[in-house]
Amino acid sequence: MGRSLTLYPGSPGRYQVLLDLARALAATPAPAELYRIVHAHVARTLPARAFAVYSMDAAGAFRVELHVGPGPADLLLDAADVDLLRAGDFVIRALPDGQVELLAPLLADDALLGCLVARNRAAQPFDASDANFLLAVANLAAVALQNARLFGEARRRQDEAELLERAARDLGDSLDVPEVAARAAAWAQRLSGAPAVVWLADGRRIRAAATAGDAGIHPGAERPIPPEMAPPGPVLHQEAAGGEPALPELVVPLDAAGERIGLLAVGVPGGPPVGPAARSLVERLGTHAAAALENARLHSEVRRLSLTDPLTGLPNRRHLDLILEMEFAAAQRGRPLCFVLFDLDAFKGYNDTFGHQAGDAALVRFSAILHDETRAMNLVARYGGEEFAAVLSETSRAGALGYAERVRRRLENDLDGALTVSVGVAVYTDGMATAADLVSAADAALYRAKRAGRNQVIVANG
Repeated sequence: MGRSLTLYPGSPGRYQVLLDLARALAATPAPAELYRIVHAHVARTLPARAFAVYSMDAAGAFRVELHVGPGPADLLLDAADVDLLRAGDFVIRALPDGQVELLAPLLADDALLGCLVARNRAAQPFDASDANFLLAVANLAAVALQNARLFGEARRRQDEAELLERAARDLGDSLDVPEVAARAAAWAQRLSGAPAVVWLADGRRIRAAATAGDAGIHPGAERPIPPEMAPPGPVLHQEAAGGEPALPELVVPLDAAGERIGLLAVGVPGGPPVGPAARSLVERLGTHAAAALENARLHSEVRRLSLTDPLTGLPNRRHLDLILEMEFAAAQRGRPLCFVLFDLDAFKGYNDTFGHQAGDAALVRFSAILHDETRAMNLVARYGGEEFAAVLSETSRAGALGYAERVRRRLENDLDGALTVSVGVAVYTDGMATAADLVSAADAALYRAKRAGRNQVIVANG
């Protein structure tokens, strides 16, 4: 028994079948269609009660791809039969149910991809001509199957590359960290079919910046920094106290500029594992996600610095103007709004007496007072030099006055009267056309406070 393609005399029709089969297989890139074509051509000239095509996986197990006719679909071979198939030989064997079975190997590049199987009653055994014919069919089918697999793999890789390119563009389209994290989680879920969570480093903890699917994690959830956050080294499945998995089986590190900025966790602890193909896609997605998150973080930092006073850490004039415009528009729709201007009294003299370092320290101290006394929903900013401003939304005239008085008294007490502040308060009224009108009213009130002896609060229009 060898890999001879010689057909015995009296079978010219089988030559034509092989020629027709070769042409049909060459035009068919889909494996499932290949199996049907092979059966259709074999049935033309090889009498068989049943016909089947089996593929063989990496573990050596045979899986039925096509089964036509009576009898079981399972294929159980002993080691000797498999060795014969690997060597390129056909196998003829009797079955316990009284049938006889003819097997021909699907070999490509000396690798056993599977086999073709024809079955008949023992009263109609297969002869050498049948065996050589099925071997010839198997050789043609193996080449076509290998080509189809290579074509399919190339197509799959192309599809994956296009999908990842779309993901990378989508991630790069935003410079907002929460939005990028949300998109990364959504893409990870799409590529893996499993829930996903983007964890970002936040001091000594990691925080769930975004989730997709039923991950069992709420956005904003925090955990201590896990071992996975410490590069270098592989990312492994970890267990938390009590034996419960702390993170799912697939955890992709998010690394940028030599720093581990977070983790992309896919699946749920104890859930089904992520398959190899999906794992590869998610790992590649992690590279794009890390780059997009780092770009968004840097953009956020640059924007923060452009809107922040470097000495006091408070928002600067530009930031103040942006917020004031939005709040003024809301005031025109009916929401209460007050604007407060603070000016440290005789600050040049304070600098001349105590030195510029002491002057800077006084500015920082006053900034801390403003921060402490200002509600989180409101904004306080350095207006310029020794001037500061506060935008107080949802605040009445009495509320703004009380706030300004608290700030004034705290500064006076903290510095034992060495430095005081004058304050002008303006309340939005319907006659104001622009935010500049509100600022002008507060500035006029501040000027009155200065002229009246400083270290006091004056409210405009009353």
